[in-house]
Amino acid sequence: MRQIALAIALTVALSGCTDAITMRNKATGEVATCGPYESNNRNALREAQCISDYQRQGYERAPH
Repeated sequence: MRQIALAIALTVALSGCTDAITMRNKATGEVATCGPYESNNRNALREAQCISDYQRQGYERAPH
């Protein structure tokens, strides 16, 4: 799980774009959003942590 979060953080940091990430809970249908964040290393880590936190609660990334 940590490797996935780091890969996401690295991808965001290198791409320079920080679109909001939509997360959806398959069981409840609830939707959550991570970001958008300004493009820098600290915020890339915040975004990765946000995604990881929601994944632990049963959320998955939703298509745009």
